[in-house]
Amino acid sequence: MHRALLGAALLGVWIAQAQSPAPLTPAPLTFDQLLTKAVPDPLTLRLEADLAARQRQLAATGGLLREGATVAVEAGRRTGPNGASTDKTAEVDLPLMLAAGDRQRAGASLDRLQGPLLALAKAESRHRLRQAYLDAWLEMTQVAQRQSQMALMGTWLKVAQARVDSGADPAYQADLVRGDLLKLETELSEAQRRWIEAWGRLRSLADLPLEPQPLASPGTAKLPALENATRAFEQSLYRRVQTDRATADLTAFELEQSLKRSRWSLRGSYASEGDERIAKLGVGFRLPRPGELSAQNRERATGRRALERESQNAASQLESRFQAALARARSFPGTVELPSFGSALAAVDVRLKEGKERPSEALLIRRQLLEAESAALLRLHEAHALVAELELLILGDAR
Repeated sequence: MHRALLGAALLGVWIAQAQSPAPLTPAPLTFDQLLTKAVPDPLTLRLEADLAARQRQLAATGGLLREGATVAVEAGRRTGPNGASTDKTAEVDLPLMLAAGDRQRAGASLDRLQGPLLALAKAESRHRLRQAYLDAWLEMTQVAQRQSQMALMGTWLKVAQARVDSGADPAYQADLVRGDLLKLETELSEAQRRWIEAWGRLRSLADLPLEPQPLASPGTAKLPALENATRAFEQSLYRRVQTDRATADLTAFELEQSLKRSRWSLRGSYASEGDERIAKLGVGFRLPRPGELSAQNRERATGRRALERESQNAASQLESRFQAALARARSFPGTVELPSFGSALAAVDVRLKEGKERPSEALLIRRQLLEAESAALLRLHEAHALVAELELLILGDAR
């Protein structure tokens, strides 16, 4: 009777455990989900701050004025033999900039640059998030790969030790498996470190928890058609921003030089002193220090040459970047998939357990399969990164 009751109780516990829900694991995060969790990019924020600073510099001058007028007002008590009165004085100083065209050109070039530049900054921010996602996914996959290998090698060690104990194999066969297991432990520890660091870089771009979460596979990589890639690059947003930025930098530099060369100002004052009224109007000129004018001319000439050279270098580097991406793309097929080596490894596992392969032979095959699987992972990662690079470089113009 007691045995029947105990059996029924155990059966009830087993049924309750079977019906209780399994602990939930978070679903793998896709790249689209990461986009919804993206946080403001520090580089984009810095760019917006720089644009705001340029707008402030332009707003500080306007028309014929180098900067805002300076107004001074004074008042004081006058006493004398004829009684007391209040003296009042008002002065105004208007610094002149006799190069209004420089300001107009600087303002127009900045207005033309802002929209495309912010659009490119947004695309670059998305590109950085995508690259961080691909890097984190690769490191996560390599951790999972080595964890599965650790479990397999634990089984192989038991098989090898049993064969040694039975006298079928010499003792070093088990030692070889044990050595590979130790090597795997080191590789797993290093892979986990890289995975945590990659997750940290991803967290800097998206609102994610501190603990690493599973990431969804990017899937098959499909490279874009390359026939019209060069034309698309020449008409791309990157190219337009590069040209507009060079113009904006040059016109901003010319405006800065004009401000430094401005020396004239208009001055006026009005005073009330007792019964007298005095109004004055005149001009002011700031005298240069010895050697100042020649230094300004050298600064302007060398500054222009530096900006022109920097613009040429930026164009050359962007062209090289595109050509490198194009050359790499030609070495890939149209689509890149991740092949599976699981069946081959399973076959080696079966042959080892059946005694058809020695551990030393099975270990050699396992290493080759592991290297092939790692190479396939790196190849898929590189293909997706290349797709992202090409999409950024040939991104259409923003109007």
